[in-house]
Amino acid sequence: MLEQLSVRSYVLIDRLDISFSDGFTVLTGETGSGKSIMLGALALLLGAKADKEAVRQGEESAEISGVFTVLSSPQVTAWTEAHGIEVDDGVIVIRRLIRVNGRSVYTVNGSPVTVKEGEELGHLLVDVSSQHAHQSLLHMDVLRSMLDEFGHLEKLSSEYRSQYRAVREAEKNLEIQKESIEKALEEADYMRFSLKELEEADLKEGEEETLKAEMEVMNSAEFIRESLASAVSEMRTASSSLSEALEIIRKASRKDQRLTAYTDRTENIGIEADDILLSLRDHLTSIDFSETEMEEKNNRLMQLQRIRRRFGGSIEEAIRRRDDFRKKLEDADNSESLLSSLMASVEKEEAKLLENGEKLLSERKKSASLLEKNIEANLRKLGMPSAEFRIKIDRLDSPGPDGCESIAFLIAPNKGEKLSPIQNTASGGELSRIMLSIKVALRSGNDAPTMLFDEIDSGIGGSVANAVGEEMKLLSQSEQIIAITHLPQIASRAASHYLVEKEEKGGRTLTTIRKVEGEERVKEIARLLSGETSGLSLEHARALLEVQGK
Repeated sequence: MLEQLSVRSYVLIDRLDISFSDGFTVLTGETGSGKSIMLGALALLLGAKADKEAVRQGEESAEISGVFTVLSSPQVTAWTEAHGIEVDDGVIVIRRLIRVNGRSVYTVNGSPVTVKEGEELGHLLVDVSSQHAHQSLLHMDVLRSMLDEFGHLEKLSSEYRSQYRAVREAEKNLEIQKESIEKALEEADYMRFSLKELEEADLKEGEEETLKAEMEVMNSAEFIRESLASAVSEMRTASSSLSEALEIIRKASRKDQRLTAYTDRTENIGIEADDILLSLRDHLTSIDFSETEMEEKNNRLMQLQRIRRRFGGSIEEAIRRRDDFRKKLEDADNSESLLSSLMASVEKEEAKLLENGEKLLSERKKSASLLEKNIEANLRKLGMPSAEFRIKIDRLDSPGPDGCESIAFLIAPNKGEKLSPIQNTASGGELSRIMLSIKVALRSGNDAPTMLFDEIDSGIGGSVANAVGEEMKLLSQSEQIIAITHLPQIASRAASHYLVEKEEKGGRTLTTIRKVEGEERVKEIARLLSGETSGLSLEHARALLEVQGK
């Protein structure tokens, strides 16, 4: 439930802190007093798009924060765990900061989230119904979600959508393969010619670099031979000098034992020098390249360079192209078998989709049968005793992304009338009652601990208003209900009553909100009754509140 709402520097609100209790709370006020501003602030907290114009004139930023307690909501728990947000004692604090430059900060328990993520959480915390909410009943996906929510079919619906995506993916793969095979057949001669050239070339990664290094040696053979010959001569002299030095040190060590270590070291150096000398001589004799060998390597290098230029700029890319040509030609040669296999895969996925769709359709029909009875019973409580309500489900010619059926809500508001789509038949007041009936019917499956009604009582009055108020009061026994209303019949039934007012202070217009009790509440109910606080309206207001035990 929503425990507290704090607003700073938002539109006409300078500073506002309001605490909410469980049960039934109403907000009332004159037209233009700022009730919509209050709703806008809460909407921002629940993920609505931010507008820098919302920042109060003269301020750098606007801030809205809310404290929610959620003690038993698996969906909220799953959301917070998925986003790595710690929740202590079921308390969730949401903060939205909107700067005048258009940038905003959105956090949940101090952790930053995106607006989309905030909207996801907002839907789990507060169920909002407005006077225009009946427009959502025109959308098929909304009607489906209502049936699924009422019948607890979310898992089955999710499985169907996953299977639908699997069918589309299989069909996509089939089309891609068809196009690839068609293109391969069109380019078969070119690919065969190219593949033959690439396979005969027997390409190896790194070969070009190796050949270049070998050609560099061949082209510098004379210089290398001269250098090595000179080095061998110098090493012979050095080896001879080391031998003489070793013999001298040995003689001296007979007189001074400390020189023995130098004897060993000099001997080791001599051995290493002799080894280097032999290696250099061997290398010198190996530098003997024939013109034929040089020509062969040069021709191979030129061949690799031609292939590199023709097939992608590198030998590695040419190898990739070779493998690609080979695969496409194999697929083209085996196209009939490959396409048959892919078509079988599509048919298999489609069969599973139809099976899932039939199961979901059957369960939705069961859900619809129970839901329409529930809604019809609620309509009777709300002053529509003769209303007939039906949920029409027709099978589609082919499965859609969300199901195999079309859904329409039908109503005959009065006895003897024909059942027709609600958008064609119901008045504004009837639509308000239909929406409330749906909300009441769905409340058992709704994890949102708070329900907000924004003037969905539009277009009703008298005994119907009494019925709507009574239904909201009953609903508040299991849910936190917050209603923005202009009807005294509804306002008088609330456990808590807040008055939204607009005033001028210091040359600025401010929207404020305060809790009204006792005589102040009597006066507000009287204003709702007649637009003024005359003796008669005050008496009527007291009578209304007394009936409700207020």
